Amino acid sequence: MKLTAQEFNAIKKIQDSSQTLDDMSATRIAEQIRTLPLEQLNALQTILETGSFDAAADELHISQSAISQRIKNLESQLGHIVLQRSKPVKPTQVGQLLVRLARQIELAQDEAISMLKSERTASAVNIRIVVNADALESWVLPALAPVVHQSISIDIRRQDEHVSAGLLRSGEVMAAITAEGRAVQGCSITRLGSMPYYAVSTAEFARRWFPNGMNLDAVEHAPLIQYDREDRMQYLFIRRITRTKVHPPTHYIPTSVGYNNAISLGYGWGLIPKAFLDNYPKDGLALLSPDPLLLPLFWQQWKLSSPALDEVANAIISAGRRVLV
Repeated sequence: MKLTAQEFNAIKKIQDSSQTLDDMSATRIAEQIRTLPLEQLNALQTILETGSFDAAADELHISQSAISQRIKNLESQLGHIVLQRSKPVKPTQVGQLLVRLARQIELAQDEAISMLKSERTASAVNIRIVVNADALESWVLPALAPVVHQSISIDIRRQDEHVSAGLLRSGEVMAAITAEGRAVQGCSITRLGSMPYYAVSTAEFARRWFPNGMNLDAVEHAPLIQYDREDRMQYLFIRRITRTKVHPPTHYIPTSVGYNNAISLGYGWGLIPKAFLDNYPKDGLALLSPDPLLLPLFWQQWKLSSPALDEVANAIISAGRRVLV
């Protein structure tokens, strides 16, 4: 979308003002929130979900100028920009707050519609959650199977447990399994338990690279397998052994199945959850250390009355307490 000179100057004026939420800004926004038209919040949400003004206009079946005007009016009313005009567009701090509000309103609307309709004709309430890959593929999917029925649909985002809380803060999801033990503002938190991870490799790899165990020199030179560049598990484990930073040669394998297969094929060593390790033959992998790394996991969700969200939460919390340490 191309801005007119008038629109550009208006936005620039807002950008040049203080964009930090000082007391005066926060008070003004708080006063305006109750009067914001739903069509403006819906426009903001759709733009962020589709990635552009043009795609959002198509999604909402309105013109590009109409959706642009909705965002312009929203920003003028608040005195703050809500979107960074990038590709894809990104929310500002105020935009994150508003898109979270928009999704909470959408959830309440969906549940109201579901209550008014019969079970046969009710539309599904969409629940967005973020889960780390290992939990998703070992115990979360079986846990959610009983609650995935006609009135609930699950939208799962996969993200590392150390950064998943960021999606909760931005309003992109309603709940998250996270390693962060401090509640995100506006969310409740429940400890699920800890996932034990064991350092393993093939027996041949262990003989070649760790003949004297996992000492500093061996860990620094033995090829390591990481899930992706946000994966911190292996380095937490290494730090516990070496008490220092090391930079071993590293392979990145961004799927749980592929990661486990790469270890079995001798690419390198890595950490595998006990749930996956139990599925291997006893002589399939060599245990490099008898002590597991315990990863604490927490369930965080919006503080919002929602039968559908609570049903998902109860399933996750019950399963977590059964399968985790």
